[in-house]
Amino acid sequence: MLSTIKYRFEKAVADSPENFGEFSLGKNSRNTVELEHHMYDVLFSTSIFLEEERLDANRLETLSFSREIERFSLEIMRADQALDINELPVDFSKRLLQGPFSDILTHIGQIAIIQGLNGRPIIAEDFSSAAIQTAKH
Repeated sequence: MLSTIKYRFEKAVADSPENFGEFSLGKNSRNTVELEHHMYDVLFSTSIFLEEERLDANRLETLSFSREIERFSLEIMRADQALDINELPVDFSKRLLQGPFSDILTHIGQIAIIQGLNGRPIIAEDFSSAAIQTAKH
């Protein structure tokens, strides 16, 4: 799942100009950098829980668009390592899919839509046959 998140995230933000982070759909909607930061925050909290079995209420500051991309990408690797070394009960795995991982995929979809509205549509593909590489390969 994390490999899928990484793949789709990279597609959604590829070749984006720095000012794309400021793009917003309007009142009461997050701009793109805020969406990225939220995704990072969700995954960071998930990683902390996987590693230490605790919830972390500390929130880090929002960075520039390119730095949020970099930070989220690094957090994907961290979460992947935490999942690799911690055997999870099936019910907990289902909660990860239903909760944080689905939330992140939703926001990646929002970024992809915003790219299209910003004149940079994502090239269509059959994601079910995409060449997604897991960390172990």
